[in-house]
Amino acid sequence: MKKIFILFLLVTHGLFAQTIKGSFPQLQNSEILLLGFNGFANKELAKTTTDSIGNFELQYPAAFVGAALLDIKNITSVIILLNQENFKMQWDDVKDFNTLQFSNSPENDAFANGIAINQAAESKLNGLKYLLPQYEKLPNQHKWLQEEIANQEQQFTTYLNQLPKDSYAKQYLKIRKLITDFPQTANRYIERMPEHEKDFNALNFNDEKLYTSGLIQELLEGYFQLMESHLKPKKMYLHINASTDALVKSLATNTTFQQEVAQHLFNYFEKRSLFPAAEHLALQMLNQTNCQLSEKSTNLFEQYRKLAVGKTAPNIIFENKDNRVKNLNLKKLKSTYKLVVFGASWCPSCQAEGLELLKLYTTWKAKNVELIYISIDTDKTAFEEAYKNTPWQTYCDYKGWDTQAAKDYHISGTPSYFLLDANNTILVRPNNADHANAWISQKL
Repeated sequence: MKKIFILFLLVTHGLFAQTIKGSFPQLQNSEILLLGFNGFANKELAKTTTDSIGNFELQYPAAFVGAALLDIKNITSVIILLNQENFKMQWDDVKDFNTLQFSNSPENDAFANGIAINQAAESKLNGLKYLLPQYEKLPNQHKWLQEEIANQEQQFTTYLNQLPKDSYAKQYLKIRKLITDFPQTANRYIERMPEHEKDFNALNFNDEKLYTSGLIQELLEGYFQLMESHLKPKKMYLHINASTDALVKSLATNTTFQQEVAQHLFNYFEKRSLFPAAEHLALQMLNQTNCQLSEKSTNLFEQYRKLAVGKTAPNIIFENKDNRVKNLNLKKLKSTYKLVVFGASWCPSCQAEGLELLKLYTTWKAKNVELIYISIDTDKTAFEEAYKNTPWQTYCDYKGWDTQAAKDYHISGTPSYFLLDANNTILVRPNNADHANAWISQKL
């Protein structure tokens, strides 16, 4: 009976784990971590230490299919693909990726071959496209160049089509290729933008294999940065919002990941000052009927429903014990316009913007425009040192993000601006000090 039980353990263990054996001769007694990608983060799949001659063995969950980071502590790391394979790795020189070899791993062989084929094709394409306009008056040569360009552009796709349908490398390489194409398209091949947009909008973001690829962040930010770089604002927002809609719809049945993606993308739009795109995404998420938003998501997105242009901004009240700073009741403040700014001493962008505000404040003050600066600092010494010479009133209760004004205005990043009229009606959410000044100058 004991033998049967041991045999059962061995069999069931094999069902739930795969094995990676490796030999890295240069790395004796070194810690190795296997980190599987998990949306925007990663999780530990396995950990071990190489022996005195650099050999090791790792067992990873058979259920995990995706990309992983093989991290050699304090030395180097490499991306590998996992798809229910038991395989071996031989890496004679960890400073040279060309010496890394796999045995019994079609996935990692396909991955390496795909990268090599794409790099070779792109190198040839650069030369061919440079020569093409120089041979316009030579029909035969020009035709050959066009045909060869078309041939090279198909090399990678042809290779992917030859891979098995269940190959993870096939999907991974396709997404990775799209990501690496974005900056090249922006710099040299802008005619490819419609094709990229079509491919992006057709992606199934609900695919678990995309979730475990480690490519989500690069994919989102690379794509929207491409849209931003070559489209005029009005047209840009139409395209960005259409892609946002496709993304949200694709994740409609996976509300947990949908919120994770939406939060990341929202913060990215805010960071890039793409406020109309952030607003569109926020309202899309808030208006869904099939999704119960978490408190974090709700707080993040509500600023565009409660603080939209035309709404009345929440009142801000500060009772200061410091005699150098007046008490504040925003509602009772008598000014033609009020620019509410949220910042912090530790924020580099706030420091740069502070210099711009200093240049503009005297002019604004003469036009009856008041600047109200709310700091989310927690360190009194740092706060006082940073704002001791500012000509405008700066308010801080040292509660950080929990200061009531920051919560009422749903602040998630600094600096954040709100331009109000005398009645606290929100007129515009400026991207920066210059944007606020352009609006004020136009009105006054």
